[in-house]
Amino acid sequence: MKRLLVFVLALGLLTGGAALAQEPVPTLIPPTLVPTPATAPVDALQTESGAARIARDGVVRIGILYNEPQFGELSVRSDSSGQPIIAGFDADLGRAIAEAWGVTPQFEQVTRQTGVAQVANGTIDLLIAAQPHLRELDSQIEFSQSYYPAEEMLLVRETDAAQNLPDMANRKVGYVVGTRSETALNYWLSRSGIAVTPQPFYTVDQALAALYAGEIDGLVGNRARLVLAVGQPGIARFLPQPVMPEPYAIGLRRQDANLRGLVDCTLQYLYATGTLNEIHKAHFNGVDYPLNTMLAWANLGDTAPTPAQAEGTITFPAQYAAPRVLADHTLRVAGLRELPADAPQSQRMLDNVNRALVNEMARRWGVNVAVVPDNGQSPVEQVASGQSDLAVGVTADWNTAAQVDFTDPYLMHGLQLMVETSRNIGGFGDLRGKAVGIFSDDQASRDVLIAQAEAARAIVDDIYQVANDQDAAFAILAATDINLDAVFGDSIRLRPHITGNPDTLALLSDADGRPLFFSREYLSLATPRNDLDFRLLVEYTMQEMALDGTLATLINPAADPASQPVTEIWPGSSTYLGMELAG
Repeated sequence: MKRLLVFVLALGLLTGGAALAQEPVPTLIPPTLVPTPATAPVDALQTESGAARIARDGVVRIGILYNEPQFGELSVRSDSSGQPIIAGFDADLGRAIAEAWGVTPQFEQVTRQTGVAQVANGTIDLLIAAQPHLRELDSQIEFSQSYYPAEEMLLVRETDAAQNLPDMANRKVGYVVGTRSETALNYWLSRSGIAVTPQPFYTVDQALAALYAGEIDGLVGNRARLVLAVGQPGIARFLPQPVMPEPYAIGLRRQDANLRGLVDCTLQYLYATGTLNEIHKAHFNGVDYPLNTMLAWANLGDTAPTPAQAEGTITFPAQYAAPRVLADHTLRVAGLRELPADAPQSQRMLDNVNRALVNEMARRWGVNVAVVPDNGQSPVEQVASGQSDLAVGVTADWNTAAQVDFTDPYLMHGLQLMVETSRNIGGFGDLRGKAVGIFSDDQASRDVLIAQAEAARAIVDDIYQVANDQDAAFAILAATDINLDAVFGDSIRLRPHITGNPDTLALLSDADGRPLFFSREYLSLATPRNDLDFRLLVEYTMQEMALDGTLATLINPAADPASQPVTEIWPGSSTYLGMELAG
């Protein structure tokens, strides 16, 4: 049996009288009397899911910070039993999860030094403690979907001439030692190649004083903490790009796919029902939950999942994919089909994107791609049965989530309205009396078109059939008996017409000029269930491709990169399993 040795470094935090907004500096003096978690060896591969224990005991043990304003704070108030109340976004999120599961939340105090270890050794079930998903932690614990898009930013004086991060080259940039401020600065410098003069400080107050006095030109720190520390407007401002993203996610024991699936499904449920938005507004001055932070998978359902519904026994892959792929130098891929000669142009475009994506991954790994032929099974079933290591072009779906693991999406497409720019169509209300086309093999789009027009109090009677992808622009621009005013269809089908006729054709957009989507479908990759290291390899590689611009280049023929969801980046090394994944 493999054993995982968990070592806990007993470092405390120096707080003093500074504002609570700062991230304290490690010292040899603990800030509060927090029990040190046991350091005994723990089985790395437990067989009972945490979901089973939670269902059996009716309690979910949640690790939370007591000194992280807006996320987790020890309140002066007590509940009806006399226990102190933990306040903050994380605390309310934990309560909402427990309520959805029908169990009691039991909060356990953790520190930034002990939280990960307490998850790894099973002292707590969930770590909800403003914990960024960092690659260096993936070998110790597993993470849920991210639930909050935190960032390490660079603060400059309001009057400073710098507008972007590269403008800070060869200038003095401060950081607080022993915090993620220092980690973020090192991450940025190693990734960007920009040279600055780092200036260390022991507290954020000292660093801010130096910034205001002109002793340093910028200060790296967590956006939320710096906002609280600065306090008043007009003194300092953030540069627009993050120095380092640090998406907050829920930590749980490694390779407990059952509990991870339960947590992810619950987060999506709380998002879809508006609960996450209510919690966010309660702790961030009425501001709505950040857009595009979370995507709900297909077939989420309208009732909350419960621990009793999750599988109680953890199953592991019969063969792990990464060792086999690297040993055989072959990546078996499902979802790449031999298209018929008369396949629509859009299908060929999407197939080209999918092939380019997996070929680029394989190139970075130094392996070859072997296409798994269509045998009547879905690509997801081919991965689940062990015939394939990876499936491309699949939709993350809760109906199949028990068979495979899904990655973050790499491409989004959906229904859009393409119009001739000279006809001044600014919305569906302007389609009244106009001729609109739909693709003849996509009759489902007709219902969406009619519903959108009726919502705008416009009746669209003249709906014509467009036979082929390549006919869409011709049907609008050419002088024919039926000269269409617009075509309503999938964005991949419209993409080549927009890029080919930028002066005469456009997509219906919002007030800010962003093209509008009237349906959305997200394409992901599928990997073998609970094969965590291989999923991490795939995710890291896609993130590196996003960072160096390769992903945007690959999808550009089929989708506008500017309209795609931002690829979430987990900060850390670009080397994994002995491979350099960048570039």
